[in-house]
Amino acid sequence: MSKKIWVPVAVALLVAMFVGPGGVTATEPRLTTASIMIPASAFHPTSDDVDYKNEAYLKANSATGVNGYFQAPLLFPVPVVNIKRITLYAYDRISNGQACLQLRRSRPPLHETLTAGQVCTGSTSSGAVTVFTTDISPRRVDTANAAAYLWVSVTGTGATDDVAVRGVRVTYSY
Repeated sequence: MSKKIWVPVAVALLVAMFVGPGGVTATEPRLTTASIMIPASAFHPTSDDVDYKNEAYLKANSATGVNGYFQAPLLFPVPVVNIKRITLYAYDRISNGQACLQLRRSRPPLHETLTAGQVCTGSTSSGAVTVFTTDISPRRVDTANAAAYLWVSVTGTGATDDVAVRGVRVTYSY
C-alpha cells in the first residue's frame, strides 16, 4: 500500500475508534429539577418574646394578638440553583389569621438581604391549606456568594391549633 493511501486510512480509523458509531454531535447540558422538603421542626424562632408550639409536624404561635416569626436555612446539594417554586403547607382554620412564607437571600459581603418570593394562606377557615408561588425573583442562588433561607410568620390567636406551619417544599433546577 502506498503512503498516500495508508495515512488517510489510518487517520480515519483512529477518528472512528475515538468518536464511535454515533459520530461527532454536540450535546446540550441536561437540566435537572428537584425538590427539598423542609419540616416544621427545622424552623427556629427569631425572638424569644413569643410563646410557640414546636412539634416535629408543626410550628405554631400560641401568643394572642402578635405574630410569631421563624426561619430555616436552605441547603442545596449543588452550589448553584434556580428556584422555581415555593410551596407552603399550613393549617389555617380562622378567618382573621394566616401563615406567610418568604424566600429570602442574604449576601453577607454586601450586607444585603432581600425577599425573592412570598406566599400566604390568606384569610381562610378551611383547615389544611397548600399554597404556592412561582413568582420568584431573583431565582438564581449561588451559594458561593449568597445564602438562601426561609422565613415564616404565623398569626397568634391564643390557640395553637388555629394557624400552624406544617412544612415547606422548595422546587429548584440545576
